[in-house]
Amino acid sequence: MGRVAFPLVFAGVFGTDPEIYDDAMKLVTTRLGCECVSACTTSARFECNVDDFCQVKSQDCPGGNAAWSLTHGYYDWCVHPLYQSWESRSALDKQQVLLEKIGMNQSSGEYPGTVNVLTGILGESVMLSFDSHSDVFPYDGRTKEIHSVGVAGGIKFESNGRHSFTGLFQGSETGIVRLSSAKQPGKGGFAPGMGIKFLRDGRESANFVAMYTLDGQPCNESNFFQHEWSNHINNTDNFGLKIIAAKFWQASSCPLMVGLSDFATSSADTPALPGSFPFQLIFSPTYHSECDCMDYDACLGQLTAIPTGTQLFEVFAIASPGGERQAIGNITLTSELVTSTVGDQELFFRHQHMEDDFTIHPEWLQALSGDLKAQCGMTCASTTKPTIENGCSSPFKTMLGSDLAV
Repeated sequence: MGRVAFPLVFAGVFGTDPEIYDDAMKLVTTRLGCECVSACTTSARFECNVDDFCQVKSQDCPGGNAAWSLTHGYYDWCVHPLYQSWESRSALDKQQVLLEKIGMNQSSGEYPGTVNVLTGILGESVMLSFDSHSDVFPYDGRTKEIHSVGVAGGIKFESNGRHSFTGLFQGSETGIVRLSSAKQPGKGGFAPGMGIKFLRDGRESANFVAMYTLDGQPCNESNFFQHEWSNHINNTDNFGLKIIAAKFWQASSCPLMVGLSDFATSSADTPALPGSFPFQLIFSPTYHSECDCMDYDACLGQLTAIPTGTQLFEVFAIASPGGERQAIGNITLTSELVTSTVGDQELFFRHQHMEDDFTIHPEWLQALSGDLKAQCGMTCASTTKPTIENGCSSPFKTMLGSDLAV
């Protein structure tokens, strides 16, 4: 059954910034349109923490009958819809508001302990990272377990005009980038990466994330921009990182990639079509910034010193699996990068399902079929997204085994 949107009125639980995601309106909804009587939460008893749910007022809901459990009574799965008052504004207006809020408090957050990272990620909903429609986390209290501390600022994408990709690939002045290390830097190195969002007039932003690798780079590779980054990352042999990657399997059967088709549209009524977006983006750094992995504050200080107007990356695209890379433009800073409490604790970058791209280009999936485990992290990658009911299925049945990709 599809998700039905009904407003929830529940005091003092949901929302972060009332201008960007309105706490007063309590926008959280449920799949069946039930009335929540508790905060949204996760539980290992409910499909292995796959998605947020709330206790509901009664079994009878506009969209059907709510489920029942011995521990929580009647419950339903939470949905965090668009806040139209925010999304209806212009892209430039939204970018300026976000940058202003990012710059208000330039104190950094903190990295949770290593054990807390694993337990925290396994105990939260990663579906939220793919399904929420907001530029900030849609409710208070969610901890950023990875990429916890970084810098953020304004960017633009300048197309070179020598490609056929559409929408935002043609260029945009209203972007925001957040640079951070996935893991806490230390003697084991650091793992640079970024989240990118481009605001659009009258509709939600387009977002993606990019890294070099889950494993990161050693301390002797001290340039934060040492390697090329991509929206496709390589698999890892690190057991802890494999567990984290496996957790993302609950939301996508190709967790090592995020999709790009949403970037091919600049308006709500423009569908992404074959040929309008590439299979992969590669970000080739054009700037050097020293990063002492034993002094991350100094590393962040180097990033905040990058002058406005600096070109950070030349952007290359691969149109289809196995294709040649082609230059399509560059990414340039349009404001200073700053450390930020809002950036570290509230700013949200939605991950697009790779299944969206595979649905438009099923031939891509076929081209990867001989090496899905290496390319996607799972051999079950398809055009179908995992359902909530898949949450406790493999790889979680064999989480302590030697092979998490099935």
